[in-house]
Amino acid sequence: MEDTRLDIAATAENLKEIRQFVRNYIDKCGGLDQYKDELVLAIDEACQNVVRHAYKDIKGEIALKLSFKNNEFIVTVEDDGTPAIPEKIKPRNLDDVKPGGLGTFFINQIMDSVSFQLSSPHWTNCLIMKKKIK
Repeated sequence: MEDTRLDIAATAENLKEIRQFVRNYIDKCGGLDQYKDELVLAIDEACQNVVRHAYKDIKGEIALKLSFKNNEFIVTVEDDGTPAIPEKIKPRNLDDVKPGGLGTFFINQIMDSVSFQLSSPHWTNCLIMKKKIK
């Protein structure tokens, strides 16, 4: 399947469009129906984190790249927001019952590999998530 890319303003209002973009790509890939909901959730959580934490109250963009090759679904989320500090990005304690804050937990449960690169050639933050499709 060909790679695809979406460059979009990093706003809460655009998260719906991002989810639909991901669903459409997964549908075109074929054979991924059983993974669709969890992949959409992981990508949505990653993009929400960009909106909430990387940009906070400033305007910015998200570059979302999707790839499906050799039974591996690869997601790249890039932004120019506040630089992430990967060692501080941890899921909160699940015993701490309160709304929100579970995005990184879901991402790590769904994806097989999650890594950060800082200062990619054109962006400040680059999140790469991979899921092996069996």
